[in-house]
Amino acid sequence: MASWNDLVRYVRKNYRIQDQDEYSIKLGFDVGDDRSQIVVVSLVKLTDDEEEWMVLESAIGELDEIDLGAALREVGEMVCGGLALVTDTLVGIRHAVPLANLDVNEFESPLTLVTLGADHLEKLLVGGDDY
Repeated sequence: MASWNDLVRYVRKNYRIQDQDEYSIKLGFDVGDDRSQIVVVSLVKLTDDEEEWMVLESAIGELDEIDLGAALREVGEMVCGGLALVTDTLVGIRHAVPLANLDVNEFESPLTLVTLGADHLEKLLVGGDDY
């Protein structure tokens, strides 16, 4: 994949999209045990809009309901992703890569890791299934 448009075409062909705009795609996944997880695939442009990056992120809960120390310890054991705060929602896992030379496995594997990692954190730290 060499561009955001290439990635969008790939995602449309291989996944059911819940919502989409010019810069993001919202995907929903059944992760088993009657649980689901929302993952957003977004475009971020760097270096004066000349370099496109893909960002995968999945929320786990509201900041005031999460033990940040426990969240950081759990994420420290994960291969892919990091914690981020968007408004008062803690994005459990965020992963970013440049699109210029992106191979399918560089999208698929992180997508799986972000989805399952965020669900694990949400279940462990929040106990619910809101995201």
